[in-house]
Amino acid sequence: MEYKTLNNGISMPMVGLGVYNISERKTQKVVEEAIATGYRSIDTAAYYDNEQGVGDAVRACGVPRESLFITTKICDSCYTHDQTFRSIDHSMKELGLDYVDLMLLHWPMGNPKVMWQTLERLYKRGVFRAIGVSNFYPNTFSWIAEGAEVMPVVNQCETHVLYQQRKMMEYLKPYDVALEAWSPLAEGRHGIVKNKTLVTIGEKYGKTAAQVALRFLVQNGVIIIPKTTHIERMQENIDLFDFTLSDDDMKAIQRLDTGHNVTGWPSDALTYQV
Repeated sequence: MEYKTLNNGISMPMVGLGVYNISERKTQKVVEEAIATGYRSIDTAAYYDNEQGVGDAVRACGVPRESLFITTKICDSCYTHDQTFRSIDHSMKELGLDYVDLMLLHWPMGNPKVMWQTLERLYKRGVFRAIGVSNFYPNTFSWIAEGAEVMPVVNQCETHVLYQQRKMMEYLKPYDVALEAWSPLAEGRHGIVKNKTLVTIGEKYGKTAAQVALRFLVQNGVIIIPKTTHIERMQENIDLFDFTLSDDDMKAIQRLDTGHNVTGWPSDALTYQV
């Protein structure tokens, strides 16, 4: 596993498991299997309604807590510090953990400035090892960056070979904020795992098209959290560090970029409202 050093000095695994749309009933088993496979980073959210399963897996897996990197996200539209505290308190109780490695604002909803100030307070108290944002594009990221006492460590956005977020990466550079990819395989849409370019490149390295697509992101410094409930896919998605794509491979994959998101969730094409 490779790690990325975030702007506050802590290290985050480059590959983690996302648990979006996995039922509470199945989450503990899936997360335990992922940890047994070698994953050390798990990404959940209040919106996913499975934080308890993640916390149960952390306690049951046998791996020391300090060796795991747990991310969750606030999704409530909070307008005051008290509302934000209550939302965070609910997540912490669901997880049942003494601390969270990374707490994100899930969307630019409610009053992000107030919510961010609350995260800053709790970060300084050690409740979180790092804080960041998700789905904040330039028109909303500036709300956080301007006047922030603690800069976000990551911005988690839809990112994959069909929507490579090169403009976002350039935008985040001056802030030293890492890009983290949700849906790094584009939810399997548009035939991404059978894409001829990715398949052909993969054949050179004995890798699948999916592994090539994920390796492209990692090689660009993008943290990824592919979601799966199947052990064989977990193994495939983490087996990315024994090959390096050539410059020609990287250029060929860059040409797959459509410049548009494919999942239907809001992106930079839309203006968020508060």
